[in-house]
Amino acid sequence: MAELQRKKEKVEKKNSSVNVLENVLEEVTSKKSISKDQVITPQIQKPISEKTTPKAIPKVEIQEIRQSKPVQLSQLEPGMVHPKVKPILPSWVTKPWRWMIPEDPELKQQWLITWGDFLLAFARILNLHIMDIQEVSLVYPFTNPILKKKLTPPQMEAISEYLIEQERAKWWDTQKTKLRLYWKTLNSFVDEIFEFSFQNGYEMVTLYDMVKMKQSWSSLPSKDLSIIMKLLVETKMASWADSEQKTIEFHFV
Repeated sequence: MAELQRKKEKVEKKNSSVNVLENVLEEVTSKKSISKDQVITPQIQKPISEKTTPKAIPKVEIQEIRQSKPVQLSQLEPGMVHPKVKPILPSWVTKPWRWMIPEDPELKQQWLITWGDFLLAFARILNLHIMDIQEVSLVYPFTNPILKKKLTPPQMEAISEYLIEQERAKWWDTQKTKLRLYWKTLNSFVDEIFEFSFQNGYEMVTLYDMVKMKQSWSSLPSKDLSIIMKLLVETKMASWADSEQKTIEFHFV
């Protein structure tokens, strides 16, 4: 009987120990679960500060001025490209030999044609009727800092003389520092002015009115604007509205 009692007490003691162990294990497991949840909870990564952000590798390209107002050539630093000129740059601006006049007569003529055509396109895109040769020679591509090439004054004069021979230009001063470029004929301006006046209700205009229109012809020399007025009268697109021949009246009908 005593032996049975001892076995019973021994079993109860063992069960008590098991219960205590289970409680301990449950508590530990619960704590580990919480810790695990904390570890796997995704953390929001902080953005890299500006100081530690790696800088982009700078690209080597032509300097270009950017601003909202119209850009004058005088604002450009030597070798800088005008924003309006960049889209019309020919592929040969990467060829160093384009800045050297060939000795062969045929090749020299081709060289003059190439640069002459570009000079006209350059003037047209910038709406230049009178060009300062020195001012133009300083900007890209006439001065090419990438190739370390520049058209010399004699080269610029040779190109100008070629355009004069082709009746596409004339010297504007006796010192040959400025060139009047005819990238559009005066007859073409006659048609454009007539159409513009018709579309915008200008029945009578003066030379001053043509300047105020702020069109491609508005920056023409006053002498050329006077010639255009005479051409409008001669072609019967208009007639003189005053005896002093300073105002014309259009014939739209």
